[in-house]
Amino acid sequence: MNLDQQGRAAMQFLGSLQVYSSSALQQQAQEDFERQPEAKGLAQEFAKDTTRDRWPERLDRARDVAERSKAYRFNRLYQRYVAEEIWVKSAAAVERKRAELEPVFAAAKKQPSEKLKLDPALQIPDFYQGVEWHLQPGGMDGHDLYGPMFALGILPYVFGRGGFAAVAVHDNILQQRREVIKQFPKAKYRRIYEPGCGGAGTLGICRERFADAELIGGDFSARALRDGLAMSERMGWNIHFRQEDARHVAEPDNSVDGVISYAVHHELPESAAREVINEMYRILEPGGDMVISDPPPFRAVPPFNAALLAWEADNRGEPYFIESGITNLPQLMREAGFVDVEEYALQDTGYPWVTRGRKPAKKAG
Repeated sequence: MNLDQQGRAAMQFLGSLQVYSSSALQQQAQEDFERQPEAKGLAQEFAKDTTRDRWPERLDRARDVAERSKAYRFNRLYQRYVAEEIWVKSAAAVERKRAELEPVFAAAKKQPSEKLKLDPALQIPDFYQGVEWHLQPGGMDGHDLYGPMFALGILPYVFGRGGFAAVAVHDNILQQRREVIKQFPKAKYRRIYEPGCGGAGTLGICRERFADAELIGGDFSARALRDGLAMSERMGWNIHFRQEDARHVAEPDNSVDGVISYAVHHELPESAAREVINEMYRILEPGGDMVISDPPPFRAVPPFNAALLAWEADNRGEPYFIESGITNLPQLMREAGFVDVEEYALQDTGYPWVTRGRKPAKKAG
């Protein structure tokens, strides 16, 4: 199934505009930034002083310097335009395909209940309520065709070309996800849980690498879970989905040996991130591994890149981007009890950024 010619043309235009904005314009904006008299001092501050309470003021100064550049202002204008229009154009495109798509959704609603557990009484926390994540009108459950909008339009024609948020232009985000899954240190896992799974994107790649593992995903969004189940069933991935709060999941203590968290923590305030990490520690069996992938923290990138990332908080439906960029995930993991905690980038661009650790094994005797 594909979009019609009008839909493809609209999405291709947005993808090309994003690539142009994130290559030629962004390079010029970075050169303009580095010519400013404050640039060297900011770089020194970013490198040597990572005190938490100094970051907001420091980020404001970096953004003020960046905004002196006309190239930067146009770069951000185009980024915002693309971020809004991908939902407008893809919605119109999939509506023209609704008659073909609805049988798929009807089949998904009839899938075996043991693979999808929805909880209409689930208490949605205040930090999640009312947020139009990524500028999606109505939030994650705002449109019944968000799944095909992303799969048929946004992913192949826009996001698949990179050049947004922490993703460098022309980066293959699906291959990046595969590289993140490779950061699990063991060759085999028995049960893997993903908090905030959205659909089946990450767990589907887990299935490629861990053919025999039981895979479970949890999320607030009923729509995303239904879409995930539909994809899982069509691809034969055999994934189980539950509507639940990642701070309080249905898994018993010591019940999984792997946890993968992909692009979730930047959508959490620090207090919630701490609770999620503590909960994942609880469900991991001794010797189990947790792998987190998210945009890099501000302390790991130059001031210009930090200004770009901080912009996301106000302009692309990412209200916790600054708070998450300040949060020290390795510290939270160590406080939860994880050992062998480490963080590192998989590419010289700084993204994907990985934080991982292990729940201590039981002592002999």
